[in-house]
Amino acid sequence: MEHESDTLGGLHRVSATEASRSFSRLLDEVERGHRFVVRRRGEDVCVMAAPTTTGRHASECVRLLRERPPVVLDGRFGDDLLAILAGEPIEHRQPWDS
Repeated sequence: MEHESDTLGGLHRVSATEASRSFSRLLDEVERGHRFVVRRRGEDVCVMAAPTTTGRHASECVRLLRERPPVVLDGRFGDDLLAILAGEPIEHRQPWDS
């Protein structure tokens, strides 16, 4: 499928026909970390690659929790929780469909 000239900066070039015929195999390769540029009529038209992750690693969550003062479950717990939430940035999320 690939020749020496079919790689570009770590991206493997494949024709649209080849991508269509071997889509399942290409997905397997993408899961293993490979990236592909799909070409049609001699032009690059898309990149097949794993999506970038946007979450936090568990180790980062643990570090953030350890940096916070200890939580005391007393009568002011609700007020303390609201104060913590007020200090957190608001995430812009799409509303859920109802």
